[in-house]
Amino acid sequence: MKLTVSPAGQDKMAKRLLAHVSLCVILLVAVSVNMASACSCMMSHPQTHACRADFVIVARVKKVLVRDLMSRVYKVKIKREFKMSEKASVLLKSGRLVTAGTSSMCGVDLRPEETYLITGKVVAGQASINLCNYITPWTDLTVRQKKGFRLLYRQGCLCEITDCPWWRRCPKESLMAESCLWETSINSDSSLPDCQANHGICMKTPSGNCGWSTDKKYRECMKNRRRIRDEKLRKEP
Repeated sequence: MKLTVSPAGQDKMAKRLLAHVSLCVILLVAVSVNMASACSCMMSHPQTHACRADFVIVARVKKVLVRDLMSRVYKVKIKREFKMSEKASVLLKSGRLVTAGTSSMCGVDLRPEETYLITGKVVAGQASINLCNYITPWTDLTVRQKKGFRLLYRQGCLCEITDCPWWRRCPKESLMAESCLWETSINSDSSLPDCQANHGICMKTPSGNCGWSTDKKYRECMKNRRRIRDEKLRKEP
């Protein structure tokens, strides 16, 4: 028995097939766009974040006011203000911080009842934060970082901090006057402690050049870093 399909039936089948193909194409494009639009940030020293931010605060997250695919709004209680532009001061009176709705769009996921050090910007009339800002639990900061965010980082804002791992071959001579070389960043070796981020502050020296202002913890960290690195080298074939 031969099965025949009328022209109208053939037309329906063609339309269904076209619809299925179109849906597959849309899904593939959506996945590709989502992968391409993943959040990407340039790594910066804590001091750089402090100098470039519109506000630097210590705040406890009270609750999430809005949470959807487009945005997330946090209600926070500001415990300390280390830096605040005029616009940020007005906007933060409400205790509202705005971020994107998903991490792929650089949205920040904050835990209620946790206290954070938060740097952010004023964007489109809102106190905005994202994954490219410096945001970390207050208890995770080193003593030197806490002193830095309170005041010392801002005293060094005339200096730049240049991420300079061993493989980049930074031109030290041309950078010494206006910049500190960040040679211990995780770009250098993520298995070693980042002494300059954890304990270093880049400031103008009496000579007028920029240099690392260090303390006992910094020197101990650098000594430990060299010891770990030497041990690794000895184990290499």
